[in-house]
Amino acid sequence: MYAHLDGEQDRIAAAREAERASHVESIEAREAREATVARLGGALERLRSAERSLCFGRVDGTDGQSHRIGRIGLRSESGEILLVDWRAEAARPFYAATMATPMDLCRRRHLRIEDRQIVELSDEVLSGEALPARDVVGDDPLVSAVSGARTGRMREAAATLQHEQDEIVRSEHRGTMVVDGGPGTGKTIVALHRAAYVLYAFPTVAARGMLVVGPNRRFLDYISHVLPSLGENDVELSTTTALTGDAVTVADSEEMARWKGRRVFADLLAQRVDAHRPHGVPLRLTTAHGTTVLDPARVDAARRSALQGGAGHHRARALFLEHVVDDLVSELERQTSQEITDYEEELKGIGIDLDRMFAGGSASAGAEASADELDIDWELLREELLEDPGVERAVEKVWPVLRAEGLLRGLLGDPDALAGAGLPAEVIASFGSRAGERWSSADLPLLDEARALVDGLPEKVYGHVVVDEAQQLTEMEWRMLMRRCPSRSMTIVGDLAQAGPTTTLTTWDEALEPFVGARFEHHTLTINYRTTAEILEASGSVLAQIAPTQRLSRSIRHGDAPTALDVADADLESALVDLVARLTGDHPDEMIGVVVTPERAQQIALGMASEKVTVVPAPEARGLEFDTVILVDPDGIRDESSAGLRDLYVAQTRATKRLVTLTTAPVAVSSGRA
Repeated sequence: MYAHLDGEQDRIAAAREAERASHVESIEAREAREATVARLGGALERLRSAERSLCFGRVDGTDGQSHRIGRIGLRSESGEILLVDWRAEAARPFYAATMATPMDLCRRRHLRIEDRQIVELSDEVLSGEALPARDVVGDDPLVSAVSGARTGRMREAAATLQHEQDEIVRSEHRGTMVVDGGPGTGKTIVALHRAAYVLYAFPTVAARGMLVVGPNRRFLDYISHVLPSLGENDVELSTTTALTGDAVTVADSEEMARWKGRRVFADLLAQRVDAHRPHGVPLRLTTAHGTTVLDPARVDAARRSALQGGAGHHRARALFLEHVVDDLVSELERQTSQEITDYEEELKGIGIDLDRMFAGGSASAGAEASADELDIDWELLREELLEDPGVERAVEKVWPVLRAEGLLRGLLGDPDALAGAGLPAEVIASFGSRAGERWSSADLPLLDEARALVDGLPEKVYGHVVVDEAQQLTEMEWRMLMRRCPSRSMTIVGDLAQAGPTTTLTTWDEALEPFVGARFEHHTLTINYRTTAEILEASGSVLAQIAPTQRLSRSIRHGDAPTALDVADADLESALVDLVARLTGDHPDEMIGVVVTPERAQQIALGMASEKVTVVPAPEARGLEFDTVILVDPDGIRDESSAGLRDLYVAQTRATKRLVTLTTAPVAVSSGRA
């Protein structure tokens, strides 16, 4: 397999270099060459990404046939299958077969390869027979994987996906899918492997691109290697705030951010835009051809036609201008025809009968002949009127050009509009003091909404969007993401018990109903693969406070009981340094996460010199994991914000092996003392 992999890499690299060196002259040929080079580069990167642990399993069928399972599919030059892509239907039994339902398998083999050498191997006999002597029984590959030391990066899990996870990954559902579950149940792993499967199984979706959205850059960095290691490099990773391209330079209070996240702001912005369109007013048009007044009914009809299809304000304005000019040309044609008719009547009054002059034809034919003699090119006139300054000035009065930034600032500085939407007076006052300043993270979804209303949908939309830590999203952020996924093909993962302080949504139905109704597939993961039963149990009292109806997930592992240290506040930092030194000495290959209040984070980080230690503000800990978590000042984390108790729950469940609480006062959530 590796020989074939090397040969394929050499062949593609040579083809790419030959393409780069080819001589082309036309712009079209150069663009075609660049596209080919990019395609070959992507194929080469896919093969290189598969290098590590290329093959991780084998299935032996009862018919005597065997298939090796790996990160990508490989065939020999003669067409022989060397390696089955883990996403292929032929690989399904590797994940789904059990002793009760062996799916025509007699054996499943797990491999672990390092530096192209098999370093670990284990067999499962599914036929109910005893293991042959040549078979090997090793540790459970899943337990081995989740018990290993963390690296600071999330690792792919194609080799150890469990049946409940694999069923979700391989779902044929092409719409919106929600995957929820408690901490450590593998939601993110499922979402990323689902993303890789969608790119493999649904080419039309893949052709439109994929976006993965996470809560912050720290989280995106943590997961950034998973999809490339599965052979998928053409995926964009972003936070919601990064989608607009605007810098966040000011912070909102929790209450202000919570209000800005509500859907009412979408309604307020839409009303503000609509107020800049004509409703029940005439339109006076002065051009070189005279003055024409379109009555309110015709103006309103032009407005309604322009807004069909949900066009943005400016695109609809251009359509409105076209409708107005069409009406103007029709009116000029009518006026011209009427003038000809009036002229004929005047001639008849002095004894000249055009009907006799145009013998054999009707009076209307005479009128047409007279109109033809005028030689009016109405289509050319229409084109001229579309550029006529007088027409543009008239339209600008009833349908002005808008700027999204000005629209939003105008709303945030309009106390009457905000009061009408039910905002408290103290919040309105704080809005007014900020109306002309720079943007906060809570402003950006509003700005995106304003841009959609003014300029239309974003230029970049995607075939599939993955949203992780989705419980954090506000109503306005949901709207922001849905605009970028018109097909509503989405994988949404989260845990409502871990929701942050700015969202007002409490159920997935509440979040998704405005966009897909009840038409979404919902899966709940119940087995905890990361956190030991002892640590999970210690978090139970906090979970009971934030989500009384939610049960703890079931852990597959046991380990050390959580411990706690009481220190004087003045000695907190020195005690932390000593503790980290002891833990790194005892476990030099493991990662330590120090979770603290945001105000302590910077100062504590200065005292941590080891690359194996990461200091994380508690609100940013969602989705991360460490071998050891040191929880500093849990009372401070709890009291930091309205979501402090949820942040504490998140922090407690980041550890895979041990949890140590460092506090200056007794804390009820700990289960032991160091």
